[in-house]
Amino acid sequence: MKAFSPKTGLLFFIFLIATTTAALSQTEGNLQQLTVPLEPAFTYISQYERDTGLFSSSLTGLDLIKVGLDFSSCAAETQEGQVVLGQYKKLAQEVQSVAYQQMEIPERGEAILKLMYREVLKKYSLQESSISVMFQKGLYNYVSSTLLYVALAKEAGLETVVYKTTDHCFCAVKTADRLIEVETTNPYGFDPGTKKALPAQKNGGSSWAVIPQKSYQNKIIVSDRVLASLVGGNISTLAMKSNDYRLAVPLAIARYELTRKEETTAAQQVKEEFDIVATNYVSHLQRQGRMLAALEWMEAAIGKWGISDIWQDCIDVVVHNSVVQYLNQKQAQQAQQVYETWEQRLSAKTRDEVALNVFVGKMNEGISQMEPAEALAFLQTMEEHPLASTVKGAARLKENRELQWQRQIKTLVDQQQFLEAAAVARQGVLALGTSNLLSNLEKQCLSNHAITVHNAYAALFNQKKYQEALKVVQQGLMEVPGNKTLQADLKKVQQAMKQ
Repeated sequence: MKAFSPKTGLLFFIFLIATTTAALSQTEGNLQQLTVPLEPAFTYISQYERDTGLFSSSLTGLDLIKVGLDFSSCAAETQEGQVVLGQYKKLAQEVQSVAYQQMEIPERGEAILKLMYREVLKKYSLQESSISVMFQKGLYNYVSSTLLYVALAKEAGLETVVYKTTDHCFCAVKTADRLIEVETTNPYGFDPGTKKALPAQKNGGSSWAVIPQKSYQNKIIVSDRVLASLVGGNISTLAMKSNDYRLAVPLAIARYELTRKEETTAAQQVKEEFDIVATNYVSHLQRQGRMLAALEWMEAAIGKWGISDIWQDCIDVVVHNSVVQYLNQKQAQQAQQVYETWEQRLSAKTRDEVALNVFVGKMNEGISQMEPAEALAFLQTMEEHPLASTVKGAARLKENRELQWQRQIKTLVDQQQFLEAAAVARQGVLALGTSNLLSNLEKQCLSNHAITVHNAYAALFNQKKYQEALKVVQQGLMEVPGNKTLQADLKKVQQAMKQ
């Protein structure tokens, strides 16, 4: 009997950063018994919410840094967090100074970028989104540097707009008549569409910087909350790629909880990205063979956060594969229980596939230890099953019945009882109504019987026992009418008897 095949293709990745090297990891062995709790890594309450009790997608500069630290697993209340906040507050004091406030908006915006590179940003690292690492080691990427710029711009009294593209984010400073974009990953990134001279790299040389506008295509405006959540998104993605779901899932939940009250496209994307991390964790449990844990966690997650297209795909794959695993272990009853529990949540196509697998599995398990005659009697009872009247169900039932008839035929063939085997094949065809397989076996058995008759005839003929040879071949033609070999034998022995 064929083994049942699992579904594949569940795993998704969130391409927030273009890297496959994980900064955080856990060994597979440490995860074997892990079931990640359905709780966020932290819950952040903004200053505005603390003051008013009302939700706002806007955050203060200090809020941005604090929530960024939370996503970096470095809470502001810790000693490390306090050191970072102390560094940030010094920068905030500078941009709030009279000297900065007397500057025109463009000049002030550019001064903030220069300050960041003078005091904090040392080396670009694509995979490094951590706010604490940015302050402590000077390593930064587009997310952490944009967050720092927006926070300081708020402290300096500037209004910014934050943008996100497929794999990048940046911001712009509002002036009275235009938006000035800021590419925070470059110390010369203020108004990056403007060609500007850079310090000469060689004596007498010159270079220019300009970033073409096409680099910022397909951008959408995002809120302060979504910007802060990108820190957690990148770290979560890196952790997920190394199967560290103990970190990845709680961060993804925290991102969703931080932005869930927003009714924006960007906030919806955060929810979708959470769904991806969560369903990848379910897939991870499944790949470990922990089907029950996968099903239980999935049920709890759906109960808490609801269904989505991503979760629907996950349900279909995990339930299908759980049923397949039980069936391949010859545990049809457990497979039936999983199917009945999840039946109403499956897509129509998967529901049909799983139901068919359970039906076939119950047949296979029922007949696995039976002799052919007993198995055929059992399969007769399976015709009452609702799926037996479907095209696919009827086909699989017929295949199983044909298999049992084949087993009986094989036993007789092994004993060289070809005529009896042909009779059983004919009986099977009549029982099934039609069967090309059994019809062909009947013909083959009759052909083999004719060969046996021919050999017996030939032995008598060669001994010139023509009368006995005649009886043998006549009997053979009664059993296998129209067989050309036996017809030729009859003609030959008749001619021999006339001489």
